[in-house]
Amino acid sequence: MMMLGIPNFGKRDFASMPAVCLIRALIVAVAVLAFPAVALADADEAAAPNPNAGPVGMQPLTGPIPTATPFPGESRLTRRADGTYAAIPQVRGTTKTFTIVGRPAPWTLKPGLTVIAKTYNGVVPGPTLVVNQGDRVVINYRNELDVPDTIHLHGIHSFPVDMDGVPGSSQAMVPPHGTYRYAFTADQPGTFIYHTHDRKAMLDSGLYGGIIVQPKHPRPEEHVARDYLEIVSAWYIKSASESEFTINGKEYPATRPIDVKRGELIRLRWINISAENFHTMHTHGHYMTIIARDAMPVETKDVEDTVEIGPGQRIDTTILANAHPGTWLVHCHVLDHIEDGQGMPNGLITALHYVGTPNRTTAMYVAMTRTMKGGDTVSHGAPAPNAGKMSFGMTALLGAFAGLTIFLGLPIARARKLKPATVNILNAFAIGILVYLVIEISMNAIIPVNRAVAAWHTGAAFPFALVSALAAGLVFGLVGLGAASTALVKRSAQTAVERPLVLAALIAVGIGAHNFAEGLAIGASAASGATAIAAGLIVGFALHNATEGFGVAAPLAGKVVPSWAQIGLAGLIAGGPTFFGTLVGYVFSSPVLSVLFLATAIGALVFVIGELWSVLKKTGVTVAATSMVSAGFALAFITELIVDLNGGG
Repeated sequence: MMMLGIPNFGKRDFASMPAVCLIRALIVAVAVLAFPAVALADADEAAAPNPNAGPVGMQPLTGPIPTATPFPGESRLTRRADGTYAAIPQVRGTTKTFTIVGRPAPWTLKPGLTVIAKTYNGVVPGPTLVVNQGDRVVINYRNELDVPDTIHLHGIHSFPVDMDGVPGSSQAMVPPHGTYRYAFTADQPGTFIYHTHDRKAMLDSGLYGGIIVQPKHPRPEEHVARDYLEIVSAWYIKSASESEFTINGKEYPATRPIDVKRGELIRLRWINISAENFHTMHTHGHYMTIIARDAMPVETKDVEDTVEIGPGQRIDTTILANAHPGTWLVHCHVLDHIEDGQGMPNGLITALHYVGTPNRTTAMYVAMTRTMKGGDTVSHGAPAPNAGKMSFGMTALLGAFAGLTIFLGLPIARARKLKPATVNILNAFAIGILVYLVIEISMNAIIPVNRAVAAWHTGAAFPFALVSALAAGLVFGLVGLGAASTALVKRSAQTAVERPLVLAALIAVGIGAHNFAEGLAIGASAASGATAIAAGLIVGFALHNATEGFGVAAPLAGKVVPSWAQIGLAGLIAGGPTFFGTLVGYVFSSPVLSVLFLATAIGALVFVIGELWSVLKKTGVTVAATSMVSAGFALAFITELIVDLNGGG
């Protein structure tokens, strides 16, 4: 018989039970690690992985970065103020001729992340083509990629259909080492794009660039001090979906700031060439006035500080630099596009930087690196300075309070002359509490591992330490208790089920491992200055520990009357780790240590639940008993809810 998902462990299965529990727990852990895609944003269209396929997406380079040389005859480049490269044309009268070569080349998105991109003339985005309204524009395209390709002139309408770049319907594919000549008259001023018309993996590997047609007669709003092109794009790097995001080929903290002087009117030409994602570009401290959409003037006044740009759209905006001089952030407000798998800032972040003031564009990255990667510490593991943090002495005192409240539930163990039915109900109540604890602890242990594995799929290092801690904790909790129980069986004819003191001690060990991890959360919150969260955790964990104390005491009630010394020892084993975890968590933060103790608790409590279920079977599984299992589960859930509402969980 099974109830509430608890395995039916009979006495005859006692010796093999730890192995069964271990196998089942490891299957769950392997399943979690095998399906990290649920934590990956924007992966809804990703194909199922092929076990026989090679690495997914573009792969970062390791070791020396190769040098790519320009192809003979390709247009020379000059750096623009916005960070893109302008192609220098051959000019004959009003005809401007550009030679654009599609070729692989190394491209660094940010320090430590370089890939072999598919580029135009070796840069991403491809060279910016700047011409005047009325010019005759010629693009001599040469394909030095290893696959056939074409170029589509996005938004340009003044050419015949055989130059539209759509393979098959308008022109033939340009084979490797082949050439094709595109030509048009730039009769419409505005912002345009040229890009591959192949699949999205080709587009997101760097094959795009901007075209700027300067007006012959600028409108009043087009008289600006500075003119910036801002191309927003995405990349498939170690992923089957878009996983890295760049502005002009760079992601934060390598993005180039937008320089302004107070009182200037500047122009930002936004292009979204991401294959899949919309972006909402937000300016801090400034409004953007939209003056054109897809190169067509906007006649009505449209003022926004967050501009949404769909794939393939171009939006021209102006900004009046009228704020207090400094560094004002500009970023996409889709947070998945500005954070990596560890929550560190990256991707679509730049800044409006007032010339003459300190450039603090990368200051956020430095600050968050110190706090998020250093575990709220600065160099050498010393606690980060924080005037609002709780003192070490107060944290230790309150951590002790949270842990020792477990004694509130222990005196029930000294209850005398209880009827068998009452003992049965108390035992069932304890099972309910422990079942909930296993579910809660499993979530807390697996979530950080799952997130780390998801981050690995987006380019981070594989979390060997976390995975090893999860597996080691499960093995230690299950096999360790199994070995201890086997040793007791060999010493006497009785099993642990018939030795309530031993069973209570095993429960105390499992709960103690869990409470050590709880203490880590209290200490880390107090040290970081989150005193309100720390206080809420202390109150919530105190109530939670009182409930857990009952889980330790219930197997003793009506069977053995423990001495007060024995009750005190059980309380120290189960509740004391909350205090010690608080001290450790205050000094340093260790996700690996937390996962190790949580996994140990899972293994220990799974073993204990099997033992308690055997007791319940012996005394009879009645409606009252199963109701008390539900009641114990509900009480544990309510106390955990109090923790969550106060910042824990």
